[in-house]
Amino acid sequence: MISKSNSNLSGLAIILVDLQEKLLSGIHNKKQLLNSVRLLIQSAKLFEINIVLTEQVPEKLGNTDLFLSELLPCSNVVAKNSFSVFGSDSFKNYLKSAETNHIVLCGIETSICIYLSAIDARRAGMEVTILYDCVGGRREDDSRITLDKLELAGCHIMPLESFLYGLMGNADCPHFKMISKLVKER
Repeated sequence: MISKSNSNLSGLAIILVDLQEKLLSGIHNKKQLLNSVRLLIQSAKLFEINIVLTEQVPEKLGNTDLFLSELLPCSNVVAKNSFSVFGSDSFKNYLKSAETNHIVLCGIETSICIYLSAIDARRAGMEVTILYDCVGGRREDDSRITLDKLELAGCHIMPLESFLYGLMGNADCPHFKMISKLVKER
């Protein structure tokens, strides 16, 4: 779990999994998911947390939703054809070079790519946080059951706001006013 008092943000990376327009079309609560991920991106940039974006077979499924991609640097985009992000050598090499030991998983689909990625990360000895309002699936029940299983596997499951306020630690954080404003606009 993240809190400003006990964490080293340099080992942390936010992984945005497969938020492509074609894949998002069937996702339950798509609009709410996109708004939550947008808030996460804006906040992560304030803390200068590494953000990695994955795209599932982009030559067939297209690129990341424009609502999000306009906020992201193009340099940390990893194309993949595996369901787990850890099936990509480029992804694993990036995490290793950035000395990442804790990932925050967001994106789609909870019961497939998020699940398999979280399990692979735990097997690799990494800490995993999943922001339940920043992941989505086609079937709400599948997502709920999957998150329960991932919690039993040692993943931290929490809402975005808990994560953000944990990063800040207290109201003296220099980003408190900006993040509070973004949260209220959500």
